[in-house]
Order: sequence, then C-alpha cells, then structure tokens
Amino acid sequence: MRADTVDLRRIFGKDVRYTVPLFQRPYVWTMGENWAALWEDIRRTVEHFERAQENDETVPPHFLGAVVFDQTPYLSSNLETRQVIDGQQRLTTLQLFLYAARLSATALNHKKSVRLLSKFLENDRDLFDADKSPDHLYKVWPTNADREEFRSVMLGQEGTGRLGEAVAYFRQELDGWLAEVPVPEDRLDALVQTLREQLRLVIIDLEEHDDAQVVFETLNSRGTPLEHADLVKNLLFREAEHAGADVERLYLTYWAPFDQSQWRTEQTTGRITRSRLDVFLTYWLTMRTRREFTASALFKEFERWLRAENVPTEDVFAELARYAEIYDRIDKHPLDGSEGRFLYRLKVMQTSTPMPLLLFLYGLGDKVLPPLRRRRAIRAMDSYLVRRAILNLSNRDYNHVFRDLVAAASKQPETADEAVITALAGMQGHHRQWPTDIDFTTVLEQDPLYTRLYRHRVRILLEALEDALRTDHTEQLTVPVGVDLGSKLTIEHVMPQSWRDNWPPLEDDPDEGSGRDELVHSLGNLTLVTARLNPALGNMAWEDKRKWLGEHSLLRLTHGTLLNAPAGAHISAFGDWSSSWDEHRIHARGAYLASLAVHIWPSEAELRAMPVVDSVEGA
Repeated sequence: MRADTVDLRRIFGKDVRYTVPLFQRPYVWTMGENWAALWEDIRRTVEHFERAQENDETVPPHFLGAVVFDQTPYLSSNLETRQVIDGQQRLTTLQLFLYAARLSATALNHKKSVRLLSKFLENDRDLFDADKSPDHLYKVWPTNADREEFRSVMLGQEGTGRLGEAVAYFRQELDGWLAEVPVPEDRLDALVQTLREQLRLVIIDLEEHDDAQVVFETLNSRGTPLEHADLVKNLLFREAEHAGADVERLYLTYWAPFDQSQWRTEQTTGRITRSRLDVFLTYWLTMRTRREFTASALFKEFERWLRAENVPTEDVFAELARYAEIYDRIDKHPLDGSEGRFLYRLKVMQTSTPMPLLLFLYGLGDKVLPPLRRRRAIRAMDSYLVRRAILNLSNRDYNHVFRDLVAAASKQPETADEAVITALAGMQGHHRQWPTDIDFTTVLEQDPLYTRLYRHRVRILLEALEDALRTDHTEQLTVPVGVDLGSKLTIEHVMPQSWRDNWPPLEDDPDEGSGRDELVHSLGNLTLVTARLNPALGNMAWEDKRKWLGEHSLLRLTHGTLLNAPAGAHISAFGDWSSSWDEHRIHARGAYLASLAVHIWPSEAELRAMPVVDSVEGA
C-alpha cells in the first residue's frame, strides 16, 4: 500500500467519486462523540490561521486522520472513482460540514466562498450524464442505507436522520462563530482558505495484492469502533463480490433491514452492551456451531465457521434474513399463552441463554415441529428455569445446558420436544439438575421466599399463580404484567412484616409468635396489589385489611385463596375462613398455591403425559 499526506484540495478539489461499498456500515457519527470534536479541530485551526496572518507567521497543518482507498475496477463516466475501505464516516462528515459552510456563505451572499466550496462538493457536470446518473454530481457517495437521505440533504431538503442533524449542527455552530467578529466575511475567507490548505488527511491507497478485508478489520473510524456485525457484513459481501454475485441484489433482498435503526440500537446482555444485531448474530451462531465463544470473538468465530462449512454466500444471507424474522417475532410475541408468558419471564429474569434453542425450535417451522410440540418443549424449558430460580440454584452453567439442548433437538427435529425433555431430565449435578416435584413443593411451602429470592422471581411466581386461577368466566383473562418491575402490581404481605403492631399471637401459641418473622415472607402470606393500594394497607389489622382488599382487589389470587378458602381446603377445620388470618391459614394457602405451581411448571412425567397431536387432527 502507498501512503501520502494531502490537503483537502487534493481530495475534494478534483473531479472524483469516493464510493462507499454497500457492505459497509451506515453513517454512525454523532454530535457528542464526533461532530463536536471535528468542529473544535477546524475552529481552532482557523483561529490559529487568523492570528498567524496578523503576525505574519507560518501555520502548521492540522491532521484529521486517515482514509483508505481501494482501486476500483470500473469507471463512472469520465470521473475517477475510488472505493472507500476505511474512513467513510470522516469523508461523509467533511462533506456535510462543507455543505453547511456553503449554506452559511450563501446566507452572507459571499459568492467567492460559495464558488470555492461548491468545487469541493460537486463534480463538473460536463463529465457525466446528469439524466442517466444524477448522483455522480457528488464527490462522496455513501453506502446504500444513507443514500436517500444524503441526496435529500445535499439538495437542500430537510433531512430527518443523522445526516440532516449533522448539517443543522454545523450550520448553527458556524453561524454563531461567524457572528462573533465584526466582519464575518473576512472570517469566512479564513475558513475557506484553512479548509483548502491547512487541513490534512493521510491517504492510504491499496495496491493490487493488498487484502482490503484485512485492512477493514483492523482499522476503526475515530471514536466509533466497528461492530462485529460490520465485519461480518464486509466479509460476506466481499466473498459474494469475489464470486461474481450481484451484491446489489443480495443487499436489497437480504441485508438492507439490518442497516435500519432497530438492529443498531444497543441492548445489554449480562454485563455487556452491544448492538441488537450483534446480539442476534451471537444467538444464531451459537445455534449453528454449538460452540462457546466470548462476545469479543463473534466475528472470528463467524469467519471460522464460514471457512469450515463452505456454505454458499447467498445461502448464508438467506438464512440470516430468515432467522432475523424469527428473532423479531420472538421479541414481539404477545405476552399471553404459555409461550408469551415464558418469553416475558425470560425478560424479567434477564435470562438470554435459551435464545439459540428458541431460534432453532421456531426455525423448524410448524410442518416439521407442530405447535403443540413446540409449546411442550417451551414448557419444559420454563419449568427447568423457574424451578431452579425458585430454589435459588446457580445459572452459571446455562450456556452449556442450552447448547446441549440444541444439539439434542437437532438430532430429532420432528420430535424436538421429546429430545429437550429427555436431555433436561438427564441433567446431573447442582449446577444442572432439574428440581423434582418434592424439592419444588418443599421450598414453595416452607421457605421465606420474599427474603431469599430476588423480588422479580417472587413476582413472576405470583403472576403465574394468578394466571392459573383465572378461567373463561373471569372478567380479565390475563393478569397485567410489566417488564419494568413495579409498573403494574406489587407484592403485598397479608400479615405485615411489622405484625406486632396490630396482629397479636395466637392464644394457644407457646412461642408467642416467634416463628412469624419468617412465616410472613412465605408464599402462603403473599399476594399482589396495585402500587397505590400497597402503601395504603400498611400494617393495618386483618379486619381493615380484609375490607380494603375486598373493595379494591380484582385478583383471583386474593379473592379465591385469601378472602375465601382455597379450593379443597377443609373449611370445617378453620370455621369462618375469612374471620382471621393466622399461621394455620398461611400454611393451608401456601400448600394450595404450591400444588398449583407444580402444574404450572410441570415435571418430566407430567410433560410426557401431555398430548402432542391436536385433538381435531387426532380424531
């Protein structure tokens, strides 16, 4: 490769097209990270130039960074054309700044500056067919995702995206800065001269045997590191280009949605924040390879897989697009039903390790894995995760667990549910085992769950119990939930934590209530109420609390198991169930709710007894 240091006249002063390949990432620079820094560099250099002119001094050039160009195997009319390998963010931003400067010059009616700046922005119209290729007017032609807005912005139309925001930012800064001096036109002259002569870039030209992919992987734009998805995109499109494929068609058919903002938003998994596209690629590649790799190794692992599998590039594009649609459907799945509730609980518990298995199961399609079987597999996963969460067991081995489940399911896709159930049932050891009914029931009935578990785990337990208590005759069939904890319903202790204020011990209790301090935190004493009702209840006595709950609560969890005896309870043993709230009722209600929970999150045996063929189809 050849490197040279040049000013902006050498870059933009000639008739040239710097084209950004469609397989590079969209424009990502922002004001906070990049525009303000670039403007500060330019402003300081111009003001230094102004002072130097007054004192007859020499101004040293200011370097703005490096850009890398590759030889382009074709010409655009009579214009020299170079492909931008690295530095597209910087080149695009400079064009946006130059355009904003021309707007400021136009507002001041400074025709000389307008003419000089136009030469940095537009090619000679006599060198191309404007009717056939109007976009050849521009010196820089960004990647596909940004072209429509770039064209609109450069035509003077308002841009609603990041490019338009950049122009608006630079124009505001320029106008304010020009207004600081008595003769803005003189400062504008200094700005244009500085742009032409004092700002430098390091230009790296790749030669015939240089590997553009290696260069792209190792260079980053200023302050904005490349996402792994950008490296994957570049690799795939270069492979397609070398194979002679129609990369424009591949982009429009498969990749274009990935360059939209919904895939570029950041999200956190564990303690790592990455783009949504990087997260999706990690899940997909884990499903594909069933190998463990760190977030930082995503691209290298993808490249290794691509080389080892030798899959046709178009097949890879098609598969990524198909699974991206599946991932979107999973993300936007309604919160009702067994699948929706499971996906909701995953979000609340911030558990993402099952996602490769979910992609695999949904990716099989209904013809291979019927919906009943898919739901059966999902209920097994739900039971495994929730039972372990309620028992407060470690989740540190879940990556291995769910990779093993993908491997098991892939061996028998038409009965993937059976494979998942069998594999989970076979998990051994404290970090992997699937808790039994006895283990699960014992904890639910006896443990002070409120103090031993994260609040969100107790919440999803109570929400699921409320769901299970509702029937077709209940007014609202789905309990209100919210991923943001506390956004809908809150946990209420029926016998309050400060029970000594208004709750005297039982007359026949020899320990005088000493066991209550843990008992009040057990499942039998917990319910859900609205965030407004919770503080109003406070530590009030049972008589008042019963009245308030009866008047304001609509939940079956409260009316069906608390204000009234739960189904199957021996009412004769309690007399008037609602007359008081004590240890005996807490134990009885806890046992009943535990029996419900065992069926909500069923065991291996109960799952195997579930039908796997629709009753109509099987008739």
